[in-house]
Amino acid sequence: CTATAPAGDKIPGQMSPEQLRAADFEPLSEGDSLDAWNVKPWHKGHWTIKDGLINYDGKAKGKFADNSLWTKKSYGDLEMYAEWRLPEEPKMKATPIVLYNGDFLMGDDGKRVTYPHRDAGDSGLMFRGVLKCQANIWSQELGSGEINGYRTDQKMPQTVRRACIPIKNADRPLGEWNVFLITIKGSRMTTELNGEKVIDTPDLPALPKTGPIGLQHHGDPVQFRQLWVRKLD
Repeated sequence: CTATAPAGDKIPGQMSPEQLRAADFEPLSEGDSLDAWNVKPWHKGHWTIKDGLINYDGKAKGKFADNSLWTKKSYGDLEMYAEWRLPEEPKMKATPIVLYNGDFLMGDDGKRVTYPHRDAGDSGLMFRGVLKCQANIWSQELGSGEINGYRTDQKMPQTVRRACIPIKNADRPLGEWNVFLITIKGSRMTTELNGEKVIDTPDLPALPKTGPIGLQHHGDPVQFRQLWVRKLD
């Protein structure tokens, strides 16, 4: 079986397993199996699956980058459908302010200007085997889908950095389920969040042609269900 939304909790952009199969998507996890994923010894007990729900407690004990969960297979051009949520009770946290050009707002003291904002954690979906190409999952006012690795890279063209900021915040309230539909074709990436397009990039420089898909460790709890991929190449 696979985890589905409770009755009455229809999410904009949500698709059923039957619809996904009919559109030639293939599941990355079925039932209670993580066989498609490269589960390391230090992941066990932290990355778990039950009734089709992948749960991460944020507490794997490997090196920071090694705590993320990656697929065994590599993928090039693809569409990925994913349902996710941040289950933690939100807390107030100092949050930086991002300007329209992708830079952080800095104070006269050279430090980032912050403001208090409700936060329930941070995670993301990573592509082509690199952290840099990531559809971010987080609590910030920018909204999820932001491609942080390219947005914060000052060596990137300004057009790229700006395109990595979501057009709008389409997240549902913290704690509720959300739906990503992500398309990566060549070195371009588009992301729909809850049925609304939030990202449409030009070419992302130096993006590898293929690589595994990752579920990001950021030290915070996160849940995934209905992870499906359709190859485009």
